[in-house]
Amino acid sequence: MFIHLMSFNLNHFSYGKQGLFLIINSFHIDTMNCQPPWAGVALRYRPKVRREGMKKVAIVGLGWLGMPLAMSLAARGWQVTGSKTTLDGVEAARMSGIESYSLRLEPELVCEADDLDALMDADALVITLPARRSGPGETFYLQAMQELVDSALAYRIPRIIFTSSTSVYGDVQGIVKEGTPRNPVTASGRVLKDLEDWLHNLPGTSVDILRLAGLVGPGRHPGRFFAGKTAPDGYHGVNLVHLDDVVSAITLLLQAPRGGHIYNICAPMHPARNVFYPQMARQLGMEPPEFRGGADNGKGKVIDGSRICNELGFEYQYPDPLVMPME
Repeated sequence: MFIHLMSFNLNHFSYGKQGLFLIINSFHIDTMNCQPPWAGVALRYRPKVRREGMKKVAIVGLGWLGMPLAMSLAARGWQVTGSKTTLDGVEAARMSGIESYSLRLEPELVCEADDLDALMDADALVITLPARRSGPGETFYLQAMQELVDSALAYRIPRIIFTSSTSVYGDVQGIVKEGTPRNPVTASGRVLKDLEDWLHNLPGTSVDILRLAGLVGPGRHPGRFFAGKTAPDGYHGVNLVHLDDVVSAITLLLQAPRGGHIYNICAPMHPARNVFYPQMARQLGMEPPEFRGGADNGKGKVIDGSRICNELGFEYQYPDPLVMPME
């Protein structure tokens, strides 16, 4: 079934080995007058076939975070679809039991029309694509995410969850809450701040933003981060969160009756870098790092991830980074 979007300027297509791909051009929301560009446009959907009581979630980015999230939600009874950028990735996800489709952001959204129909036939969209520290430029990621969200809004997806990063706060000192002014110093932090602002002003949908601390877990053992190196700020506390806790936080948000939340997701304990990273390196049999800087430099940035606990009753399964399972 082809998508009929008369006023969206869908005037060109991309051909490849797998056939015809639809490229959706930019049609971003005008947040000044709150008029979505698809107002008055007739859309044709494929029928929704779901078991009563079930909800369907689409996950764009079945990677290190997205795939465990998909598996966890499926085990809980959700209907889950997801996307990968390659056909091999799509096949691997399907072999794991997750309905998956090929979707690329170049930054235009490139996807077979029927696949886009199936992917966007959802009650909620979770975006787990990280902003890279380097790459084709800051605007590429921003434009790509806007293309994706615009498409989701065209399909009337009522709920969007976006995984941002605590890098939006920059190099602030002291306790950092969700209301702390954002002053990012990295390219990825700046583009995430811009995207957060854009998402916050979208009409017609409910957007949750999760600002994730440093991610650790299977395949991301922090013992490798500084092994054998000399690093600064040894007395600063670490700001980390385990993969399983991020999956649990997203799952909790999907069950919340309404959206519009902004939450830091970070373990509540913050051991000093000069204690944590040497211990982690020794777990792997690697040379421990050495740290510069005395206690007079303070504890640095301390991310407070308690708001989601106070408002939604969330509990961190792994509150102490020193005893998190890393493999």
